[in-house]
Amino acid sequence: MSIKLTLANNQVLTIDATTSLKAWKGTHDKDEATGKREYYAESIFADALVQDDAADLLAALQGLLRHSDWFAVGPDFDQIFQSRTVVSLKAE
Repeated sequence: MSIKLTLANNQVLTIDATTSLKAWKGTHDKDEATGKREYYAESIFADALVQDDAADLLAALQGLLRHSDWFAVGPDFDQIFQSRTVVSLKAE
């Protein structure tokens, strides 16, 4: 069981129950002394979405992408994708 994740540029990523994923949410802090804001990405997930069937994996991936701004697929995590560029998820 796997999920085909299609991005806006037609790139397709394959995610299964053992695929390592990382996800981040953009956030910022304000330095009260200077008034300057510091922007960074806060890690919200770093694991595999271990699920028993494709429907559960699909729902888990939907939830993760909904609550993250950026994500990367292991094992190398050499490319980071904006979550809002996901066009579709298809269970296979």
